[in-house]
Amino acid sequence: MANITIDGKEYDVDALSDAAKSEIASLNSVDQKLASLQADVAIFQTARNAYIQGLVSVLPEKVAHPNKKKDVITVDEKKYALEDFSEEAKGQLASLQLTEQKITAAQSDIAITQTARNAYAASLKTQLDAA
Repeated sequence: MANITIDGKEYDVDALSDAAKSEIASLNSVDQKLASLQADVAIFQTARNAYIQGLVSVLPEKVAHPNKKKDVITVDEKKYALEDFSEEAKGQLASLQLTEQKITAAQSDIAITQTARNAYAASLKTQLDAA
């Protein structure tokens, strides 16, 4: 007989309704997904930091003209003209931008998954209150 504690109250899982068991299974699945997404964000942030270091190491020596507004990249509060970037710097920048998109997407996925988790938890609470 397996037990589960929810909000400080212990329940015998075998005695729960099929609907409650289903909600518990969904919560477990969502928790695993959240952990995976959070691990992805950590990986992407590590890659982002590496791309930033790589970009900083290959930045052009000269900064952009103060009047230049288009195709300017700001790094550490210094503005650089994209046209002055080497191919390696452009590659680092592209990888950095892609990684930032992936971080944003994963954070959105976390928010969506957390919303689903909250819905499953509310449904489970309803199931347990009805028992």
